[in-house]
Amino acid sequence: MISLAKPLSALFAVAVLLTMAGQASAAAKHVEPTCCAPEPPKPCCYEPCFNYKNHRLFTKKACPCDCCPPTEAILQVVDPRCNCFVDVPVCLPSCCTGVPCIDSRCGMFNRGIVEYEWCCGFKIKMVFKKCGNVDVHYYGL
Repeated sequence: MISLAKPLSALFAVAVLLTMAGQASAAAKHVEPTCCAPEPPKPCCYEPCFNYKNHRLFTKKACPCDCCPPTEAILQVVDPRCNCFVDVPVCLPSCCTGVPCIDSRCGMFNRGIVEYEWCCGFKIKMVFKKCGNVDVHYYGL
């Protein structure tokens, strides 16, 4: 006598797995792909007041050649606290070329901190304060 209990239980398990897979694929079709994408930053709703500080003490000079004048630029910096961007006017040494490394984080006392560092060693640190002021720190000039 041949027992059909094992083949039937295996067929039942396969049928259950196929049903679960069909339900999962149907649920995956209803999920919108944009629901998990990060939102692009928008312009900030406040007008910031900029304070510039040049730190020369205890910093290594980034650009030893001062033969060319600095370049004025505007950086669109994203405030990490509210995912909005601010246009920050800065002066860059002529040797700062290429794409900088960007580090962004939320700090103590509800401050947003964004650091730009170029391969020549020049660094700009922007501190977003809660009143709408932005401190721009230069390192390496």
